[in-house]
Amino acid sequence: MADDFNDDEFWDGEEEEGYFEEDRFPRVWLLSMGILSVILVVGVVALAFLALFRPTPTSTPVLSLTEGPVLSPSTSLGINSAEGPVLPPPTSILLPEGETEAEDTPTPLMVQSTPVPPPPTPTLVPVVPPEIAIGIYVKVSDTGGGDLSFRAGPSINYARLKIVAEGSILKVLDGPMEADGYVWWQLQDVSDEVVGWAVADYLEPTVP
Repeated sequence: MADDFNDDEFWDGEEEEGYFEEDRFPRVWLLSMGILSVILVVGVVALAFLALFRPTPTSTPVLSLTEGPVLSPSTSLGINSAEGPVLPPPTSILLPEGETEAEDTPTPLMVQSTPVPPPPTPTLVPVVPPEIAIGIYVKVSDTGGGDLSFRAGPSINYARLKIVAEGSILKVLDGPMEADGYVWWQLQDVSDEVVGWAVADYLEPTVP
């Protein structure tokens, strides 16, 4: 066993193995440096692309308030502060003799309205009452040419005031009253306003 340690080939083998371990470290370092170089190149290329496609800022013109002549309010409006506003001279128009300048007078607008005819007045047709009643008008009829006695009261015993002719118009004032087998109405003759009583048998409703 001691002879083995004294053998030169044993130590030569150990030295070769140590050499391989020391030679592996430079390879790893070179690999790392290569990766870093690649990353650096990619970063530089990316920055170049960004620089190419970045928009170029445009400069905004700045207006200077001090350039050009400064006009005062009176100068810009054509007003002399010492002499007042400068107005153009009035112009005159020469007209022939006998003519005067016409004034602009508005022409009145004539509006003709079409007259609207009034609505027609309804025609009232009088209606004959169906029977004798107070306030209506009656006509003397069917007397057979003997006319009608106008008496002072509702009976044949009252004095006769007058004789009313056939066709006379009378206004009913009062009634009816029954006496002597007759029905009596108090009437007024519209022709002379005489008031009396007459028998209903010779009266019929009518219109005035």
